Amino acid sequence: MNKNKEEEVEENGGKKEEKRDDVQEMLMDGFMHYFMPNLENIQEKIGELTQNQGILIETIQQENDKYVDCHSARNLAVMLSYVRTYHAKLTKVKQDMNAIEDRVAKLKKRALKLKFQKEKEDRSKAEAYERKLELERQLTAKLASEHQ
Repeated sequence: MNKNKEEEVEENGGKKEEKRDDVQEMLMDGFMHYFMPNLENIQEKIGELTQNQGILIETIQQENDKYVDCHSARNLAVMLSYVRTYHAKLTKVKQDMNAIEDRVAKLKKRALKLKFQKEKEDRSKAEAYERKLELERQLTAKLASEHQ
């Protein structure tokens, strides 16, 4: 008798499990039937978003490249500004150097002229001194010869 009750409980439990499996399957089918169109729609939207995100990433990379190019152009403009400034400074230094060179050449010419003039004056003084000495010798010599 105990065996019958146990068998009966097993049969009822087995039927209950079958019913439970059937109910689970029906609930899953209903759940899937209810939510599947929304899930497919969401999946399509996620795909579109992913595609749009890729396009945005590519656009941002292009903008970054433009920014880098623009930044490089600014650096180039600054460098060109420096080139202009230093070119002007070099031109000024070159003009100053040419002016100094001209002044040095004029000073050398003047120094040479003064040297020749000084030599001429010295020669003139030496000649005058020699003439004076010669004149004194001649005078002294005449005086001595007249005196004897």
